[in-house]
Amino acid sequence: MRGEFSREAVGDIRELPKGRSVGPDDPRYRTLSQGFNQRWSSTPAYIRLVGNEADAVVELNRALDQGLRPTVRGGGHCYEGFVDNDGGVILDLSTMRGVEASTDKFGKETYCVEGGATNWDVYTGLFREYARTVPAGSCYSVGAGGHICGGGYGLLSRRDGLTVDHLVQVDVVTVRGGTAVVTKAHRDDPKGSPERDLFWAHTGGGGGNFGVVLRYHFASGIPKPPPRVWVSSIAWSWDDLIERPSDFETLLKNYGAFLAAHSGVEEPVYQGLFTLLKLTHRSNGNVVLVSQWDGDDPGPLEDFVAAIEDGMATRATVQTHSAGGLFLAYPEKHRQMPWFQATMTLNGSGDNQRGKYKSAYHRTPFSQVQIDAFWDWLSQDVEGVDLKQTLVQIDSYGCRINARKPEDTAIPQRDSIMKLQYQTYWTDESQDTDHLEFLSGLYQDVYQETGGVPEIDTDTDGAYVNYPDVDLGTADQKNPAYPRLYYKGNYARLQSTKKYWDEKGVFRHAQSIILPKG
Repeated sequence: MRGEFSREAVGDIRELPKGRSVGPDDPRYRTLSQGFNQRWSSTPAYIRLVGNEADAVVELNRALDQGLRPTVRGGGHCYEGFVDNDGGVILDLSTMRGVEASTDKFGKETYCVEGGATNWDVYTGLFREYARTVPAGSCYSVGAGGHICGGGYGLLSRRDGLTVDHLVQVDVVTVRGGTAVVTKAHRDDPKGSPERDLFWAHTGGGGGNFGVVLRYHFASGIPKPPPRVWVSSIAWSWDDLIERPSDFETLLKNYGAFLAAHSGVEEPVYQGLFTLLKLTHRSNGNVVLVSQWDGDDPGPLEDFVAAIEDGMATRATVQTHSAGGLFLAYPEKHRQMPWFQATMTLNGSGDNQRGKYKSAYHRTPFSQVQIDAFWDWLSQDVEGVDLKQTLVQIDSYGCRINARKPEDTAIPQRDSIMKLQYQTYWTDESQDTDHLEFLSGLYQDVYQETGGVPEIDTDTDGAYVNYPDVDLGTADQKNPAYPRLYYKGNYARLQSTKKYWDEKGVFRHAQSIILPKG
């Protein structure tokens, strides 16, 4: 049986399998069957806490021998239920969390991140040991595995690009010919080779599509974090905005105009600025703007805030309400702090709740139709539904993110100025329909000019694979929208890579890369 350990089964691996299985009778089973998002839970045959490379190979082969579908979990945030696996096997990498200096298959120095590490593991390991970082996300508990596969962006991305722009190798367990093997795929593998395609597919092709990623290798020249940053947190009262609706419009127009003017690849001043405008529902109390600025002089940050408020009668105050899991109740509107401390402070993971998400890339400032839709939905009273944690988060984008060509990595959106995340959170299962319908209605209304979705190559440019949304279609439907909206023109190459490395479709979920016909 392939599930039994042998040197032949794992190639040149010189370690014994190390891990543990958690079955239905284990007290850990119910917890490990559910991720961060409380909407999703399943009943797998068992969960394998993968302990090392040999264990990943042996356990994947064992699952195949038993006819059990494998799914892979890193951090387990699970915006949709893609890791859910009734009757199958969840390969949980969360005990593989190493972050250390290493070498790639060509002997070049790298920083290696294991597939079960969280963003916080990555930041802590790289910063404390090596005074380095990667421009990854602000939510500390997100798994680096899923985050990296989808492209990855964060508060340093305007300055340093996407996370995958610094990736050089992935070590991934693939299934070819019915047997699991470890493949080390590198960006410098021969052009046109299957290994080069496999590496490329992990620079934005999404998690759970090609295999079990054990390790990510980043170039030795990954960024040094700024010693200190300025953090700004200001808010505008919804009560004041309701009295002055034109201020809401002015706020959005100013924000879009500023980012349109200051998001070029060679932007001379504001590459070190990252901003998050949180358009909450009116029941929250405040619309909030959080910013990080990496310069010693706060002047440009103050100029940015002044530009956003230009023409508004409503003036900002310090933030006084939580907005999307982030609450910075500072007595002043901005303060300087060490970068590592700011990274802890700006974490937005929030509580374990039920959640739904949508996304969009924007290439231009908001249209009047979009602004009106935001106002109509977010300012309305909805009886009997708690929407305090419903918001549209508008992140700054562009600058060095847009230095790459769409085809250089699997993530193709390389000329946007804003990236939007639609979010709603709740705890009562009986309110599922209310929250899902509200967010869906808001989203469709904002993009009514392009058929209810942020169509590609228009003023918008599709959606983000790391914020998956099954409303964009599923793999079992005819002509789903998600391949176009997530991947644009890169989808055909992803399909051919899928066919070579996973011709049987072992790794699949509701929004997988669909195997090409023939």
